[in-house]
Amino acid sequence: MSSLVVIANGAAYGHESLFSALRLSIALKEQQTDLDLRLFLMSDAVIAGLNGQQPREGYNL
Repeated sequence: MSSLVVIANGAAYGHESLFSALRLSIALKEQQTDLDLRLFLMSDAVIAGLNGQQPREGYNL
């Protein structure tokens, strides 16, 4: 079994870097189901892990 840590530090809104890290993580897990994948959110990315967020009306990411 392989292990991988994805470190994300981009802002939850306004940049694509965090969204790209999440998409990469999902794709890796779909390709290799026995992968021990961990996602480490730091700096501005921590906000993305909060439950119940409600972005402004009309905001598209």
